[in-house]
Amino acid sequence: MLGLAACLVLAATALLVSAARLAARTGVRAGARVLASDVGRERSPTLESPAARIRGRPDYLVRERVRRRIYPVEIKPTRESVTLYESDALQLAAYMMVTEAHYGRRFAGYGLVRYRSAEFRVTLTPELRRRCLAAADGVRAARRAADVHRSHAVAARCRGCAVSAQCGELLGG
Repeated sequence: MLGLAACLVLAATALLVSAARLAARTGVRAGARVLASDVGRERSPTLESPAARIRGRPDYLVRERVRRRIYPVEIKPTRESVTLYESDALQLAAYMMVTEAHYGRRFAGYGLVRYRSAEFRVTLTPELRRRCLAAADGVRAARRAADVHRSHAVAARCRGCAVSAQCGELLGG
């Protein structure tokens, strides 16, 4: 009987350590329910905000354990920073806006960005919403433009750019 108890304690400890590692890696807290994930084998549905003319698929959509509100989580596993990048704040803002459009009053009013070295809780303020909509308008304008000028010197950004087809300044690599 003592051996069984020891095995159960070891199993419980292993589960707690596993949950802590998952929370640290994903930003999803123990007890929170993942409603959708775009990081697994199956793709989660694309959410849309027709009024804002944006759509997106957050890495995770999570339901709070206690208040049961829903919020998006964006994971940047290789990013090392103690401050939130503006581009990541705008990406999360877009995900918050589509979450709000889809879930209405069940939207928590915030989202999380998880870097390797930090986690940021971001509230969807009117100012952040305005900046996100302005950035979306800028992307739409760039897609219609005959030529789009590069604003950086990072080849990896060029490879993932939505307007690379219109850019005559692509970086190799």
